Amino acid sequence: MPIDDEIKKLRAEIDRHNQLYHSEDNPEITDAEFDALYARLKKLEENLETGEDSPTMKVGSKPSKGFEKHDHLKPMLSLSNVFNYEEFEKFEERIIKRINSKDITYSIEPKFDGIGISLTYDDGNLIRAVTRGDGITGEIVTENVKTIKKIPLRIEKDAPKIIELRGEIFFRLNDFEKINEHLEESGNKKFVSPRNAAAGTLRNLDLETVKQRPLDVFFYGLGGHSDDLKIQSQKEFLNFLELNNFPINELISFGDKEHAKISVDNILNSRESLSYEIDGAVIKVNDFNQQNKLGFVSKAPRWATAWKFPASEKYTKVNNVLFSVGRTGIITPYATIEPVLLAGANISNVSLHNMDELKRLDIMVNDTVLVKRAGDVIPQIVKVNFDMRTGEEKAINVPEECPSCNGSIQIDGPFLKCNAGMTCKKQLFGYFEHFVSRKAMNIDGLGYKINQHLIDLGYVKEVADLYKLKNFESELKSLEGFGEKSIDNLFESIENSRSVELETFINSLGMPEVGESTASALARHFKSFKNLRSADYDDLMQIDSIGDVVAKNILKFFESDPVGIDNLLQELTIKDFIVSESSHLDGKRIVITGSFNEFSREEIKDIIKEKGGIPSSGVSANTDFVILGENPGSKYKKAMELGIELVTEDEIKNFLRI
Repeated sequence: MPIDDEIKKLRAEIDRHNQLYHSEDNPEITDAEFDALYARLKKLEENLETGEDSPTMKVGSKPSKGFEKHDHLKPMLSLSNVFNYEEFEKFEERIIKRINSKDITYSIEPKFDGIGISLTYDDGNLIRAVTRGDGITGEIVTENVKTIKKIPLRIEKDAPKIIELRGEIFFRLNDFEKINEHLEESGNKKFVSPRNAAAGTLRNLDLETVKQRPLDVFFYGLGGHSDDLKIQSQKEFLNFLELNNFPINELISFGDKEHAKISVDNILNSRESLSYEIDGAVIKVNDFNQQNKLGFVSKAPRWATAWKFPASEKYTKVNNVLFSVGRTGIITPYATIEPVLLAGANISNVSLHNMDELKRLDIMVNDTVLVKRAGDVIPQIVKVNFDMRTGEEKAINVPEECPSCNGSIQIDGPFLKCNAGMTCKKQLFGYFEHFVSRKAMNIDGLGYKINQHLIDLGYVKEVADLYKLKNFESELKSLEGFGEKSIDNLFESIENSRSVELETFINSLGMPEVGESTASALARHFKSFKNLRSADYDDLMQIDSIGDVVAKNILKFFESDPVGIDNLLQELTIKDFIVSESSHLDGKRIVITGSFNEFSREEIKDIIKEKGGIPSSGVSANTDFVILGENPGSKYKKAMELGIELVTEDEIKNFLRI
């Protein structure tokens, strides 16, 4: 699609969503999705002259027709955005240049995901409450706002003649859930989000309904005011609010640039434990005189910015859909996309997982798609924006034979699968990479290019050939990237791996859905590889962490033997699993989360194994303990909900008995 056409479509799309969000309280997409569309438009407009009709030049949307309109004494503007410390440094550089001073103190506040409100007090009395609207004109919702018990109807101390107070109206998460439960029970449509619920309630024409819903509020901003207001800074203003019993947020702090970074991190880390939703932090120059010197640009003040939490969703275009072959023969579709920066990483390839996912997405080449990083880690395509289709999209060419070896393929549930086994070089390469990896046999001196060389030259036709590489010593030393010392180190690492712990060997086999935790459980239960290999379905199902699918995968793996186990056994000594007297954690499932000062996570994991415990990745009802480091995230919250015993870093040594 030509850039001009895409810009035109995006502007129309964003305008429509603005109207739905600000005026109709009926958003069709999440805030993150809207931000992604907006970011895409901003990127396309970078080298173009932007007219006033672009959504990037506007604040919100025109007020709807349900309430009386009123102009703000001072516009309620939007904020510019920064996404990291480097961008914040540039923000400060611009400030320093304009005010010719490095003496700057900031206020750092959570950025609430609610509804902006402006309250006007005349001679200390609340006379009007107005929504943000388009930033210039909003809707009068005074009576609805008066139902919020935390809002003072009168300013008792140091009130100027006229003052506008800015805040955010929202629902606590537990209150939001109760409202939706009530709506569902009464057969009504539920709200899609706490913000949507707050907007719908604040602008509800039925005052009795509003009274029944516990709206909440935080105050944080000063609007228009008469000349008799003597406040000179944001800190003084917040003190004024507190003095008059206006609720302000407990996470607000003040400091320099370095403090701002620390404070933003603290706000981000507290996000999941809060009882309300936030989507970033707001940083303001504290001094009002400095604010006045800095002034405004089009729709945003120069003295404030929103430090948005790492973007996890963005729109981009699909350049192609290709298919790759993994070590188990599964053929996985993936999309090559126009690169996007998500949560600090440049994403250009996104897995499409399987044929069912292709069908669900209904994706085509040249589609505009929403990409996110699941858990800010794994990139995935959330959905296709069908409204952006132009007719230039192309259907995906699904392979009829293996893309690697041209062998036959079969449909295996939602997957395409190559039947060639280790004669397919892609499968052999994938398995070999897994076998020698750090978490498997831990062979030093092998990397992607070297592994590829070994397979392409025919030195490795099955994984047991790794232990016969000495037969090719002279040939290897002549290859690019192989020095004499590196070859010697490689051979030493190979020899050291010949004696291997049972759980390590099980993990190295790369059985489908058998990772470290399951390998550890299998080793603990069967004690020897001979016992495991001869186990039947009922034997496997005796292990709590193994279900029907995993048990069948293990049996199928041993039956088909894609890796040549007997040849491997001739090269290796597999140690039986022995529970020592010091294994006080025998069989206990332990999750490690957060970062640690004295130990690495891998060190803790190794000690847990030594003591008989089972390191696990996810928190569930079967988890026995959770070891907490700094910034533990969602696993801490889930552990609290499930009542799982917690171990702090200070308690680790006693817990592990080291």
